[in-house]
Amino acid sequence: MKFTPLLAASLIALAGCSQHQIDNVQNAIATDAPKLASDGAIFAQIEAKFVEIDPNSALHVALAVHGGAVRLSGHVKSDDVEKRYTQAASQVTGVNHVNATMTVDPNLRSASRDVDDFALATAVRAHLTAQAGVNGLDLGIGAKSGVVTLSGAVPTAALHQTILAAARTTAGVRSVVDRLHLGS
Repeated sequence: MKFTPLLAASLIALAGCSQHQIDNVQNAIATDAPKLASDGAIFAQIEAKFVEIDPNSALHVALAVHGGAVRLSGHVKSDDVEKRYTQAASQVTGVNHVNATMTVDPNLRSASRDVDDFALATAVRAHLTAQAGVNGLDLGIGAKSGVVTLSGAVPTAALHQTILAAARTTAGVRSVVDRLHLGS
């Protein structure tokens, strides 16, 4: 699917070209296509290995493959995961070099925590809409480990207090950070 726009652009560009230029482009595409396919296969194999080793860290590592050279960057949970990722990438057939610049972060967030935070922010928005009728207001609602942050403008002090009370009484909310201000 990634090659479709490139191919379409190439065909449009070829419309005004000579036969010699067209032949050169066709040769380049024929030469590069196997390399791109090989890099794609390497990418998929490495990504699968990372998920087996540590799926949470896999979400935080950027992976790039070009001509069999692999670049790894981002964050991992431990030195052991970094070592295992680098080793796993180097063992994939077709990989000729691995450049790993990953940072160890023992407090790396898990995917399930991100999903929980998103679900809590969504629950707060629904509760605010049901309790305070604020679905028309442009409020920022963020959540992290039970702490909800509210931001944006509210038209009245009374509505401000109603919003805070509704957020605080939403199931799963441990505390609320109030960054709301009066205004329209």
